[in-house]
Amino acid sequence: MMWSHLGLFVVPFLIASALPGAAQGSMVAHVLARGRSAAYPFVAGMVSGNAVWLSAAIFGMAALAMRFHEAFVIVKWLGVFYLLFVAWQLWTRPTDVDDGAGRRPSGFLAGLLLTLGNPKAVLFFGAVLPQAFDLTALSPGEALFIVALGVVLDLSVQSLYLGAALRARKYVTQPRHLRRVNRAAAGLIAACAVMVARRN
Repeated sequence: MMWSHLGLFVVPFLIASALPGAAQGSMVAHVLARGRSAAYPFVAGMVSGNAVWLSAAIFGMAALAMRFHEAFVIVKWLGVFYLLFVAWQLWTRPTDVDDGAGRRPSGFLAGLLLTLGNPKAVLFFGAVLPQAFDLTALSPGEALFIVALGVVLDLSVQSLYLGAALRARKYVTQPRHLRRVNRAAAGLIAACAVMVARRN
C-alpha cells in the first residue's frame, strides 16, 4: 500500500462525510428532541452502514451489490417508514424535559437503514479507492486498516454535528420550548424521509 497516497482517500472521504444530508438532518433532530442517548445509536448505525459499503468497495463487490437494486429499494423504504414513525412519535409525545436516560435506544436501525439504503455510497468508494490504493494488492491487514480509518474519519465528522446539536439542546429547559423543539424535529425528520424517498 502506498502510504503517500493516503490523502487521496482521506480528503475526499472527509469532504463527503461533512456534506449535510438526510442522515445528518435526522441525527440533529434526534439529538434536539431525545437527547444524547438517542443520538449515539443513530451515529453508530450511520457509521456501520458506511463501513459496510467501504468494505464492499474494497473487496470488489460494488458491481455485484449494484445488481441487487430491489434490495436497496426495500431498505430505502424501510428507512423512510421508520423516519415517519419517529416523526409521528415526536409530534405526539409528552413534553417532559429529560436527557433520554432510560429510554430504549431506537436510532441505530434508522441510521443503518438510511446509509444502507443509499447505494451511491458504494459508487463513491468504488471511484475514490482505486485512486489511492491498488485494491488488487491489498493484504487483509491493509484492507482492515482502510475500513478502520474510514470509521474513525466518519465518527470524527459526525461527532462535530453531534456536539453542535447537544450544545443547542442545553437551551431547551421548559415544556413549552420542548414542544416546539419536538415538532420542529418531527418536521425535520419527515422532510428527511421525503428526501430519502425521492432519492434514486
